[in-house]
Amino acid sequence: MSDTTLTITKRKAASTRENQRLRKQDVIPGVLYGQGREPMPFQIERVKLRSAMMGEAGRNAILSLVIDGEDKPVNAILKAMEIDRVRDRVTHIDLIAISMTEKITAPVPVHLVGEADGIKLDGGMIEHSLHEILVIALPGAMPTEIVVDITELRIAHSIHIRDLTAGTGYEFAGDPDSVVCSCVVTRAAMSEATTEGEEGAEGEVPLVGEGDDASAGEASGDDSSGDDSSE
Repeated sequence: MSDTTLTITKRKAASTRENQRLRKQDVIPGVLYGQGREPMPFQIERVKLRSAMMGEAGRNAILSLVIDGEDKPVNAILKAMEIDRVRDRVTHIDLIAISMTEKITAPVPVHLVGEADGIKLDGGMIEHSLHEILVIALPGAMPTEIVVDITELRIAHSIHIRDLTAGTGYEFAGDPDSVVCSCVVTRAAMSEATTEGEEGAEGEVPLVGEGDDASAGEASGDDSSGDDSSE
């Protein structure tokens, strides 16, 4: 994680109407928790928050909070973010104060690299199931992303958390059997295989067995011999 300085302003606990008024002014309300602190309502300009979240670490950035009325900055990370899905805008944030000497658990984005053998050789496609993995580490050792090489991934095979190797200073949390990604058959390939199977079945010409030919011949011979005897 990388450090990002962020200046926030204390505020009194406000009503819904007051929070709406702040948002109209492009100011986002929030609350700071953790490290024995009483929950502290604060506000921050939207443009400053956006700038802090656009760094290399993204939402996992260590925020060095400069708080009005406090002498020392407070280290914190983003705990939760409420978003208006219609307008695609942040409406509220929760920050949690941290110690740089105590491990934390945080979600880290997964980045897939390489072209899978299942795509090159078999025409498959990658199904990305897990976009974030929980990681346990000291704040300063938290990775900005988990890189997963999918080059050797074949059709009907998957990569699980247990298949990944954690880097120095951190470990994975959560279910080790969770699927990160899989290589699956495309719908087009399945449709093509089904079509070819149906065409093959319709195009087959039944073979007449030797027994059938013999039976036909015997029947014909019986008729001839019957005629000869009558003559």
